[in-house]
Amino acid sequence: MKARLGTVFALAAALALLTASPALADDPVSLDGAYVIDSAGVLAGDSGDVTDALDSLYDRAGIQLFVVYVDEFTNPSAPIDWADATAEANGLGDDDLLLAVAVSQRQYALSVAVDAPVTDAQLDAAEAAIESQLRDDNWGQAAIAGADSLAGDSAAGTGTGTDSSSTESSGSGISVLPIVGGAAVVGVGAYVFYRVRRRGSTGATAGAPVESVSQEELDRRAGSALVELDDSLKTSEQELGFAEAQFGAAATTNFAASLKEASDAVAQAFRLRQELDDSEPETAEQKRAMTIEIIELCERADDLLDAQAAAFDELRKLETNAPAALAETSTLIAKASERLPATESALEVLRGRYAPVAIEAVTDNGERARALLASAVADSTAASAAIEAQKPSEAAVGVRTAQAELGQAIQLMDAVDSLSTELQSAETQLSATITDTTGDIAAARALPTDATAGALQPAIAAAEAALATAQSATDNPVASLSTLGDANAALETVFVGVRDQQAAFAHAATQLSAALAAAQSRITTTAQFITTRRGGVGATARTRISEADRQFKQALALQTSDPVTALTHARQADQLAASAYDLAQREVSQFSTGSSSGSGMLGGLGGAVGGSGGDVLGGIIGGLIGGSLGSRSSRPSSGGSWGGGSRSGGFSGGGGRRSSGSSGRGGGGRSRGGRF
Repeated sequence: MKARLGTVFALAAALALLTASPALADDPVSLDGAYVIDSAGVLAGDSGDVTDALDSLYDRAGIQLFVVYVDEFTNPSAPIDWADATAEANGLGDDDLLLAVAVSQRQYALSVAVDAPVTDAQLDAAEAAIESQLRDDNWGQAAIAGADSLAGDSAAGTGTGTDSSSTESSGSGISVLPIVGGAAVVGVGAYVFYRVRRRGSTGATAGAPVESVSQEELDRRAGSALVELDDSLKTSEQELGFAEAQFGAAATTNFAASLKEASDAVAQAFRLRQELDDSEPETAEQKRAMTIEIIELCERADDLLDAQAAAFDELRKLETNAPAALAETSTLIAKASERLPATESALEVLRGRYAPVAIEAVTDNGERARALLASAVADSTAASAAIEAQKPSEAAVGVRTAQAELGQAIQLMDAVDSLSTELQSAETQLSATITDTTGDIAAARALPTDATAGALQPAIAAAEAALATAQSATDNPVASLSTLGDANAALETVFVGVRDQQAAFAHAATQLSAALAAAQSRITTTAQFITTRRGGVGATARTRISEADRQFKQALALQTSDPVTALTHARQADQLAASAYDLAQREVSQFSTGSSSGSGMLGGLGGAVGGSGGDVLGGIIGGLIGGSLGSRSSRPSSGGSWGGGSRSGGFSGGGGRRSSGSSGRGGGGRSRGGRF
């Protein structure tokens, strides 16, 4: 099956087209990933039936039909031009047809590429079926009749159905490269062959439908999906940064939007997982429903990334643009290498100023960044040699790998700078919190000696102990902030019964600043630890840090209107982040111990980076190469079939073959239409 094209470039083409034409009535529209656009509002309850018919057409004939209903065409004298312009602007391919209907004008057009795998006789029959229904104002039935007509004839007569198992390179842009470090790697358009094959056999979307599997299997699928999608999102963020730097933000708008939507879906999935993990039990039915929802959210995120995967590969065009991409990457590697000594000096300052436990999350970041940059240089050199040898696919893989290593090195250096800032801020907050806690203890002791005041004594004692610890452990200000904050919270709980609500709010507001600072520092440190060592971190730690982030955001939202509740959320965020870090650290340690150096999850880069932490580092790079946004796994889902599974994304790669002239749609090609 040909790779599916997204709309990053197509929308730019649409803008150019629209600025060259008068803006009357409805201009050519953006499909935005949909198969049916009903701007005229005529489908009502027929929308689902239309979609089913389009899915059936694709399953039977390998042809995608897109349908657009508008009120009026921009130029009523040229409906075919309108339909062809819409198809062109949305990047439709040779296998894609577009039916456009102008309801008020009673005009329609069927946009067809010159090389579309249908005969003129089939098009004539489809046109007749469509027009017959339109004449009776059967708007939805017109699309259904056209799809059914094309499906019935094409499946039997053209021999153009798609075989998802086909590996021929014609039209796909995919070429298998030599074995690299023991793993097969593929060329531009499918850099993630290793990951796709793994997901195709064991990923969350493989196997029987969720309705027929056990809860144990659902739990396994959900956990696997969360880990894979979380890694894909992190890798996608790096990819977006490189693309923006090379091509500008305007060219990557669609991908950024899809990435944001996918991130939101995965965050919701992590929240559900946290609810399943907490102390409040769910019924068997509730647990099953929530687990299925986690899987569905991950599949939705996966589809969102798939919808832009081909467009992103088209944007980068590493095979053809390898020299320019290599030059840009080499420049960035040089800048990162110049920055590395400052990072190593900052680490020395941190080691001399803070306790080892306070900086353990970044202790080896300098060494790891240096190793990654050395590997990036080596891969860049290999890419340069491949360019000289006129081996574009190998050059593309070399550039891609160097960029992945560079991205991780930059993240490791950023983490050092971030922790340094967070620790300095925590020191300032700790000093203020010590002063505040000292005053709280004095105020608690000054309360009248009644029964309520008697209940304060254990809380006062705990606060005094925490205060003494904080004053003697200033070399770990984040931990001291957390300990002192917990004691303050316990003291405040008793205060609530003896002080008026206004005083409680004022006190909570005072404590909230320190609590937010502690929580933010823990969340930032833990998230960076997981991101830079994600090859060895499982779903539970990721779930907890996601929930910590959610609690922290709730605290921020409530800090003005309800500081008491906000303080509770901030404390929960801090505790969850601490728990996530402890778990992630144990898992990384176990991963490192259990994997031989340079193997682990290296995924095709074995031995590229040696030294301390090589196995975990290998897991990271394996995840980067595996998590790249390229062609993705063929898998069944709910909307039809993509090479035997679902239609992915809705955009097909026709290589721009809809331009006017003998090889496109316009200029009197095979498109047709008229009035009804």
